[in-house]
Amino acid sequence: MDIDHKDNGRLWQLLARKTANEITGEESIELSKLLQQHPDALYAQEIMLQEWHDSYKRFSETDTDAAFEKHKSRLQHAFQESKTADIEEDILPNKPVIYRKMILRRASVAVACMIVAFFVFKKNELKQPGLQPEVLQQLATQYGSKSQLVLPDGTKVWLNAGSRLDYPKQFTGAIREVTLEGEAYFDVTANKQQPFWVHTRAFTVKVIGTAFNIRAYADEDSAATSLIRGAVEVELTANKKNTVRLHANEKLTVPVAQTGNQEELKGNSNVDIEKKTVPEIKKTVVTTDKKNTVVETAWMENKLAFKNMSFVQIAQSLEKWFAVEIQFRNEAKKKLRLSGTFEGESLEEILNAFRATGSESFSFKKDSSGKLLIY
Repeated sequence: MDIDHKDNGRLWQLLARKTANEITGEESIELSKLLQQHPDALYAQEIMLQEWHDSYKRFSETDTDAAFEKHKSRLQHAFQESKTADIEEDILPNKPVIYRKMILRRASVAVACMIVAFFVFKKNELKQPGLQPEVLQQLATQYGSKSQLVLPDGTKVWLNAGSRLDYPKQFTGAIREVTLEGEAYFDVTANKQQPFWVHTRAFTVKVIGTAFNIRAYADEDSAATSLIRGAVEVELTANKKNTVRLHANEKLTVPVAQTGNQEELKGNSNVDIEKKTVPEIKKTVVTTDKKNTVVETAWMENKLAFKNMSFVQIAQSLEKWFAVEIQFRNEAKKKLRLSGTFEGESLEEILNAFRATGSESFSFKKDSSGKLLIY
């Protein structure tokens, strides 16, 4: 049965919609009827669906180039066959078999055009840096260790114990972005055209070129950034409208427990954004000890420095520094306020120093598994 011009156009329109998964239920029924009336088009449908499915794989640029050249060659061959078929139609206009062959050849051309268009799109997509799937590098440190890194832009990073930094191989976008869990000191290479952002679970620090420290461990109930040089803008994760600008020697502390989970808050219409998701942040100056050691960055000099800190906060730092688990068997001892700067002392020596200088005493011991217990 010959296919008329109207059916031909509608058939290819519906096949295209089916290939793109945009066909409606009514259109699917209409397509089935047309295919029943014109079974010659079934073969073209199989080709279209199979080629589309196969080409939806993730290709490397080399694979895409090879596939593109292969399909371009097929396209040229298909056009040559189509031209021959048109000549046969002029010579033998009343031969239905030849006419059907011509329809299939034209279908092949249409399929080839769609496939080539798809590969051209994929080829161009791969060549656009903004659309390439970003492959991140990761630097991680175990408890009891530290590490240093120079990022692709020349920014220097010191990573403290039990921390992880995710960063790209190259900074190609409008901004330089990294993600931190744990503690790190950044000395950022200045670039006004490409600001530097550090994402944490509590806030994002935005800079151009400066030096600052971030502490944002997943197991701690607060996160802090301390600015050593320059100026930064801190955008809170829970409410991006709430930003704080820091200048040199200023510190921002954010209680993470109060920031909330943004994904959970989206579906709750009863949440008062201003009251519930904006944490009670604290802006202070960086802390120094009697020898002018900056407490927030003392770890970079292989020192442990604490000034009027709660024992539970100190214990969190000691756990990461010495790779040991610490448990309080007396809850009241968590609230003790202690101070001290240490360089090279063992864990036992540090605890004994706290016992000797603290206003209240405590005791400690290790159990059979090596866990340190505070009484």
